[in-house]
Amino acid sequence: MIRRFALLWAVVVAACLSAPAFASAAPQPVSAWYMYATTQNSLRAEAYYHGYDFAQHHPGGYRLMVLDFGAARKLGSSTWGSIAFGNPSTAFSNADILSALQCAADGVHSGYAAGDTIIAYGNSNYRMSNSGMSQSDVWAAGYYQSVRVKNLNDYQRASNYNKQGAAAASDIEPSWESAAMSKQLVNGVSDHGWALVYNFGSADGCPSSGSGGACTKGWTVADVAYVSYHGSSVPLPEIYYTVNADQWTVIRRWWNSTSQVPFYFWGTTSEIAPGVLTPAQSWNALNDRNNSFVLSELICFGY
Repeated sequence: MIRRFALLWAVVVAACLSAPAFASAAPQPVSAWYMYATTQNSLRAEAYYHGYDFAQHHPGGYRLMVLDFGAARKLGSSTWGSIAFGNPSTAFSNADILSALQCAADGVHSGYAAGDTIIAYGNSNYRMSNSGMSQSDVWAAGYYQSVRVKNLNDYQRASNYNKQGAAAASDIEPSWESAAMSKQLVNGVSDHGWALVYNFGSADGCPSSGSGGACTKGWTVADVAYVSYHGSSVPLPEIYYTVNADQWTVIRRWWNSTSQVPFYFWGTTSEIAPGVLTPAQSWNALNDRNNSFVLSELICFGY
């Protein structure tokens, strides 16, 4: 456990990140985006626009801007990247994604109004094995995701964007892929040793009471805890319904019952959609059940 937090401190310092603070009430939400572009030029333009918009509405302090580029993929013998959300779905290499992330950084700088922005290269564990990826392929996808995050940070430093940083993020959902495969995505980022990786995923099928148990598709509470708080991973869970807050509370209880180091949520992930919790309700639902264990980040897709 000492090694874990030594690693977290090292990547925080290296990436010029700051952990969000504790809060007594829900923080102001900030936007997060799924990337729908179908060409490299449109991906760059989309990223720049999102960066500029984020900066213009920045509420102050250290805030996280997640750009979700879709499902992690091996695109060639030594090419990694993702499958984006557009129609048709388009494969983008890490070189394409880095170029877009640099455009996002330019947009944040151009639109600067307040605070510090951490730009996150987001992906997901969606059906990686169905695409033919092995566990070693998934590890490499995470490793090179972290490499590109460091490349982004180097670009920002060279451009004197001193109010910006970089991180990795992954929407890890048990219903999408096995635990064994999904863990390798986190392991790859952690083994590179530079970037934090925010898990803004779910706890599908996990129990809503107690301190352990089985989840969906062969996952366990322990597995969800692993992808959320192992190595350089930190949890920013989807809290769309109150039961999600109950499920993640079980995950925290399991971790705290087996570890000397307490499990802290770095905030919550919300979305604007019919029938789901508002962003403030999302954060409050988790905080009400985990008082003093929830930090003040709140990202929202569709916000």
